[in-house]
Amino acid sequence: MSLIIIGEAATKVMDGYADFVQAHAQVPWRGMRGMRNRIAHGYFDINLDVVWATVQTALPELLKQLPAVRNAANESS
Repeated sequence: MSLIIIGEAATKVMDGYADFVQAHAQVPWRGMRGMRNRIAHGYFDINLDVVWATVQTALPELLKQLPAVRNAANESS
């Protein structure tokens, strides 16, 4: 469920703040949205190995990137 929430948040940022997304192209915005869509609509076609790999590798990398992205968001508001 947390991956769905992350993907939903990424979608909202992408839809409402295109300049911000472009300025932070290192963040995998489309990948987060795609993962959300796959989990939310994939039902029994979800590849659990891909989900596990995402949790093990992509999520820790995202967590490293978020403080800088958050600081940039705070500075632009």
